[in-house]
Amino acid sequence: MNDQRVVIRERLRLLSLGYYISGAIGAVLVSFLLIHLTFLTILSSLPQSTWEGSRRRHQDQTHSSFFAAQSSAVEISKPPNEQNGPPVFIFKIMAGVLAVVILTGWTLGGLTIYAGRCISGRKHRTFVLIMAGINCIWIPYGTLLGIATFLTLPTPEATEEFPS
Repeated sequence: MNDQRVVIRERLRLLSLGYYISGAIGAVLVSFLLIHLTFLTILSSLPQSTWEGSRRRHQDQTHSSFFAAQSSAVEISKPPNEQNGPPVFIFKIMAGVLAVVILTGWTLGGLTIYAGRCISGRKHRTFVLIMAGINCIWIPYGTLLGIATFLTLPTPEATEEFPS
């Protein structure tokens, strides 16, 4: 019976370490989206006239070089439905959605690290099981961690380690 207690304590130690690593990796990986968030925030702060001005300059350069040999009587007309550029609010919506994704990723990473802390401290067994289920989403590592948790925590030896 004593050998089983040593084995279950080692398994719980390894599960705790796995949760620490999984939470840290998740938080770091979602942090790479900050580059995209910065880019979208810069694009959303540009005024609409920026998009229109660059389009006009490009058209003026193209038309002046193309029609340089033509007579001045030819007038260049603009199609009535021509788009001047993307609406700025689209960038703001994309930046908002990306900010929510980043905050959600950091929250899940922090909760996963806290689940590892709970395993180390032998408390909040139900919370650990909930986080194991949530971590099953992240294939393959989170799934393996969740399955290992579901196989380890319900055993009688592990249940004795967690006080009620």
